[in-house]
Order: sequence, then C-alpha cells, then structure tokens
Amino acid sequence: MSWKAIDALDDARDATTSLLLPFDAGRWARLALIALFVGGLGGGGGTGGNAGTTAPGSGGSTDIPVDSLPGFVTPENVLAAVIALAAVAIALGIVWSFVGSVMQFVLVDAVVTKDVRIREPFRERFWLGVRLFGFQVGLLVAVLAVIGLPIAAVFFGMVAFTPAVALLAIPLVLLGFLLLFVVAVVMQLTTDFVVPTMIAEDRALLSSWGRVAPVFRAELSEFGLYVIVRFILGILASIGIGIAALLALLVVAIPFAIVGGAAFLALNAANVALTSTAGLVVFGALGVLFVLAAIAVGAVVQMPVVTYFRYYSLFLLGSADDSLDLVSQFRSDDDSSAPEGPTPA
Repeated sequence: MSWKAIDALDDARDATTSLLLPFDAGRWARLALIALFVGGLGGGGGTGGNAGTTAPGSGGSTDIPVDSLPGFVTPENVLAAVIALAAVAIALGIVWSFVGSVMQFVLVDAVVTKDVRIREPFRERFWLGVRLFGFQVGLLVAVLAVIGLPIAAVFFGMVAFTPAVALLAIPLVLLGFLLLFVVAVVMQLTTDFVVPTMIAEDRALLSSWGRVAPVFRAELSEFGLYVIVRFILGILASIGIGIAALLALLVVAIPFAIVGGAAFLALNAANVALTSTAGLVVFGALGVLFVLAAIAVGAVVQMPVVTYFRYYSLFLLGSADDSLDLVSQFRSDDDSSAPEGPTPA
C-alpha cells in the first residue's frame, strides 16, 4: 500500500532542490526573508538564565544604595519604562504576525511559480493575509476566553475561592493544554492546506475550510499521518536548524570579536572609558549589527526547511484532490513534468 503522505516527501525534496539549486544569491535572500516571517520551526525557546541574580562571595546584601543611582532612576520611571517596552514589544509582535500571515501566501506563490518575489505578491495577497490574521486572532481570543474567564471570575470576586474551586484548577489546566493542542493543529492545517486552497480557487478563508474539510474526511488516514510526520520532522528540523545556526554564528562572531577587541584597545589607549558615550556608541552599534547578523543567519539556515515543508503540504493536497493541485508540474512520477530548474531572478 502506497501512502500519499510518505510519497510526497520525495516529491517535496526534489522540488525544493530544483528551486534552490543552482545557487542564486538573490533568490536565496528573498526566500530567507519570507522564511523569517513564516518561520514556525525556529530553534528552541529561550533559556532563562540566572546570571546576575546573585552575587559571588558570601551571602551579604546585594542591595544598591538608592543614593548611588542617577536622579532620573526612580521606581515610577522604571515602571513606566517597563510598560512602554512591553507595549512596543506587543505592537511589534502584532505587526510581525500580520506580515507573517501575508507571507504565507507569498511563500505559496514563490514555490508554485518558482518566481520568487515579495513586493508584488504581498500587495496582491494583502487582503487574504488580513483574513488569515483575523482567523488566527479569533482562535487565540477564543482560547483565552475559555481559560481566562474562570480565572477572572475568581480574581474579581465573582466566585468565592474555596477548596472545591481550587480543585477545578486541575481540569482547567488540562483543558488549556488540550485547547492549545487543538488550536496548534488547526493553525497548521490552515496554513498548510487552507491557504493554498484560498489561492487555487480564489475563496475566502471559511469557504476554503468548507472546501477542504471533505478532503480531510475522505483521506483522514493520510492527513493524520501527515500531522504525525510533520510533527516529528519539525522537531528534528528544529534541532538541526539550531545546531547549524549556532555553528554559523560562531563563524560570524569572529569578525565582531576582532573589531570589538580592536575597539577596546583603541579606547583603552585613548583613556576613554567603556561606559562613556563613545564606548557605548561603538559597542552598542556592534551589538546591534551582531543581532541583525544573527537574525539573517537564522533566516538563511531555516529557509530550505520552510520551503521543503511548504512543498510537502502542497504535494499531499494535490494528491488528495486533483483540482487543488498547484504543483502537478513538479511531480516526479510524471516523466513529462519532472522538476524544472529555477527561473532567472
């Protein structure tokens, strides 16, 4: 018995190779930018370290005398700064998520046509991205409402906090994990199969869900296997991306270390303190440039994997329903439509 979800793996590999090779710097850069926003695979979560939380030596007090702080450093100003930074981070996260929603459609256009562009497809798919973003926000709000309303009821005193209510926290936590899992699967199916359907048949998002739902039911075992394979490969890919990105960053860090060391010696020879304006500007600029380089390295490293997974979902969707096949010309089982080389950028 041949599994479509397994056969699509080889087709996706061949199509990815034909898109990325021979190497073209412009094409790789544009795909890396798209992958940066689409992502979904990246390295593991942050590692919250404890550095700086304790001082070496004995257990003496580590309190900093208030008199030694600059006059503008007050609890009120610190709180205001934290709130402002949080607001900026939330705003940037919303913008990033919205751009990523549009980029889902841009990625499909790129891998289907092999004409990797950004600006024109972004304008053409803008409103489709708005619908996808609204759908994502709606799912998130629904989950937060289900989990957050009981907590809010207790917090604001609408429900008395009793041992019986405390016991309800256990099923509430389990429900939260279950909902997050369901939402993650729904979001994966949406970006992998509903987004291409919106493009293939020029449908709205909910209409596209109605279009692919019967396909899911008819090929339930295939799409169930896809979810499992996609999950396992996603974990392996995340590990591989993390290792590759770390090795690449070690190489990228070498010139920054050399320039930073030279700057340190130069400032030291000129009797300029590292905490002076000049020192902060020099090392601040180096830090910003290194962060940008790290982001670029991460985008390039994960780009082939993001491209591969998009091809994987497209090949499976086309195998399950011929009318939704956007990559029929790349299928390896058709001698007349072997994977083509990339078009000139």
